[in-house]
Amino acid sequence: MLDDLRIVEIGEGMAVQVAGLMLGELGADVLKVERPGGDPARGTAPFANWNRGKRSMVCDLASEEGRGDLRSRLADADVLLHQFSPKLAAALGLDDETLGKLFPHLVVCAVTGSPHDHPDVERSDDELLVAARLGVLYENDGHRPGPIVYRYRMGSWSAAHLAVAGILARIVMRLRSGRGGAAHTSIMQGFLAKIPLVWARNSQGPMPNPPTYPLAARPAANQLWECQGGDWLQIMDPTQQFDYATMPTMWEVMAEGVDIDTPEGVAEAFRRRPIESWLADLRAQDIAVEPAYPMGEMLRHPEVVANGYVIEVDDPDLGRTIQPNVPFHTDAPLPLGRPAPRLGEGGDAAWRKPRAPLGDDGTPAHPLEGVRVLDLGMFLAGPMGPSMMGDMGADVIKVEALTGDRLRFMHRYFQAAARSKRSIALDLTRPEAQPILERLVKWAEVLHHNMRFKGATKLGLGEADVRKYNPQIAYSYVSAYGQRGTRGNWPGYDSIFNAIAGWEFENAGEGNRPVFNRPGTMDVHSAQSCLVSIMASLYALRAHGEAHGVQTSLLGAAAFSQGERLILPDGSMSETYHLTADQTGFGPYHRIFEASDGWVAIAAHDDAARAGVRNVFGNVEADFAAKAADFTAGGLVAAMEEQGVPCDRVVFEDAMNRFFDDPRNVENGLVSRLPHPVYGTVEQPGEFWDFGETPLAIERACPTIGEHTDEIMREIGFSDDEIAAFRADKIIG
Repeated sequence: MLDDLRIVEIGEGMAVQVAGLMLGELGADVLKVERPGGDPARGTAPFANWNRGKRSMVCDLASEEGRGDLRSRLADADVLLHQFSPKLAAALGLDDETLGKLFPHLVVCAVTGSPHDHPDVERSDDELLVAARLGVLYENDGHRPGPIVYRYRMGSWSAAHLAVAGILARIVMRLRSGRGGAAHTSIMQGFLAKIPLVWARNSQGPMPNPPTYPLAARPAANQLWECQGGDWLQIMDPTQQFDYATMPTMWEVMAEGVDIDTPEGVAEAFRRRPIESWLADLRAQDIAVEPAYPMGEMLRHPEVVANGYVIEVDDPDLGRTIQPNVPFHTDAPLPLGRPAPRLGEGGDAAWRKPRAPLGDDGTPAHPLEGVRVLDLGMFLAGPMGPSMMGDMGADVIKVEALTGDRLRFMHRYFQAAARSKRSIALDLTRPEAQPILERLVKWAEVLHHNMRFKGATKLGLGEADVRKYNPQIAYSYVSAYGQRGTRGNWPGYDSIFNAIAGWEFENAGEGNRPVFNRPGTMDVHSAQSCLVSIMASLYALRAHGEAHGVQTSLLGAAAFSQGERLILPDGSMSETYHLTADQTGFGPYHRIFEASDGWVAIAAHDDAARAGVRNVFGNVEADFAAKAADFTAGGLVAAMEEQGVPCDRVVFEDAMNRFFDDPRNVENGLVSRLPHPVYGTVEQPGEFWDFGETPLAIERACPTIGEHTDEIMREIGFSDDEIAAFRADKIIG
């Protein structure tokens, strides 16, 4: 799909490497630039997984000769992907202005800690420090009061997907303009793209503002039950109307005298029987449910294997391994399974393909101006992807039932998944709606849905049915479990895939019972996976006229998130690090400390920084926390900065409101404020990318049901009389 794109990647951070991995696995030729001696992570599982299929070039960027070698490769490249802050990029001659003059065709994506024009952009890009200064540690659930550190690397996973989507949007722009330019994002924007499900404010309506959570411990366990033998079971029944008393196993337990009219009684009932009994009963009634596994164990899951979400790779350092695969299924040939390169391997080889095409038809007003997307999805895992395309200027039409998307009752969730869209209300269960669907499909370049496959086929939305109307359409589908195993029509939701991926244990801290994860991380991960695959298919369509079908899934995205672990040749699982039991971090040098009047995060990753920490706290690591309590937060930050230790104060109390009320965030476009007839002024996290001189198009709050039905019907050729007749017959609303 992307086999004519040439990518130069420079960076040792997760987000840059994962972005390069996705581009490479979708076909691009990715050249990884490494320092002399190589990336220090060489030989580890993350390096093996995140650098699969790339070539390696050794380059000393501290020397003029090395910078000259890099410039010679950039002259013929399409994209430079790096993690340098603006100041460091300028020192290396890799700033936007210099690159724009030297290589006007080059697309440049910098993944920094804070956004490119943010006051904190020169501060550390360590994910924990970014989370601390943004305030998202307030949103994690924990076993103690105070800010809780995330183990799932929310900011980096999200930023990796944003980077790929931004790069491909700029490449699509280049098909018109012939010019490259900026497509920057950041770890902070990665967090912001994950957090709109819980960070949003409305000035009126049914949910004006989310309540401030208590500062006490929040060990959330939403439909999460311990079973006999200590196994844990995650159920997801969104309406929570399922009657546990209808399960045969529960009849047995109730006959033993257990009263399930209280939460305590339900917990006792689940502890009375093994997990296999509960799984059988719940699945028999089509309830979404999975065990909570340790991280990495899902790589052995039969559905993961059947769907190709793991892949065998003969790694030069680790041997024959089983690794998480990218979650994309497509009818295009993809170069999967190539190992990470040895140091310098392939670095001198020529680019594989001729350069990608360039256009000369002027510059669009927005990155995706003129792109037409038909979104027939519901809930989050999928529809949020087209919403982000709308933010970049695509015309996104949301097709929903006359009663609306079933997510609408969860107001902030719907707002997050439906911004920048127009809505047409259409009853697709009626045969009379097919002429309308036909014209909508002919109008679109991209069609997306995330219905269960049988239901989609019944409505005429299977890929073969859609292509009867428009053979040249990019077709995107998101499922729960993928289509190659036995669970293609099973239900699935965010929490059960967090459970199966091990994140409910990992975010709980070592030795603790699992916790329900906020805020919809696997749903948003899947939506961003959908965004990446749509953008790749859009490029293939616009550049080469290739109309591909692409699929991704919650199961695939969850498996992809296991990239820090892989199965070694002897069948064992590679080691990784874990969150401490008190949920403060990952060890004495990378954690948050409670000072006398607040919290401070530190990230001392090298010997010099660790020596600096000891200069402040003394040499006894076990005493660090007690020593921190003797400082004020401001005093501790000053002491650490004097020693050269990367650190930040932890924004905690009232974090969401502080974010929306900060004039810097409003000025930088990180806050979106849009009018809405029901919600008044809707405030949400705003811009997830910086395209330099080309603005985003965040101009529409989520639509009301069928808000744009008439204007869309007219645009696709129906007369006012025909519109009135369809409405009278309750075909449209």
